[in-house]
Amino acid sequence: MRVVIDEELCGTTWQCVLTLPGIFRQREPDGVAEVYVATVAKAQHAAVRLAASQCPVGAIRVIESDDCGGEPGNVRPLPSPAELGRHATRDGRKPGGHDGTV
Repeated sequence: MRVVIDEELCGTTWQCVLTLPGIFRQREPDGVAEVYVATVAKAQHAAVRLAASQCPVGAIRVIESDDCGGEPGNVRPLPSPAELGRHATRDGRKPGGHDGTV
């Protein structure tokens, strides 16, 4: 199983990190959620499905295929400072792709 987050859709609510901090983290400085495990271990499948179902904007997608092309526990490298800056200023929008109004 793999899990991906649509960074454009992420509402920066921290719900996924609160539900499953071993799989998700919030990116600094913009607060967009990231997945930092390339392949989810079988013991965490149910928890990942729960986190995806609790995402208030539906930004988390679970890919159920067993053929994930990696070993469980592979860690994705942190983005460079330049990548972080590009994400924070993308299209002049507020972090998470929304204008901050409720």
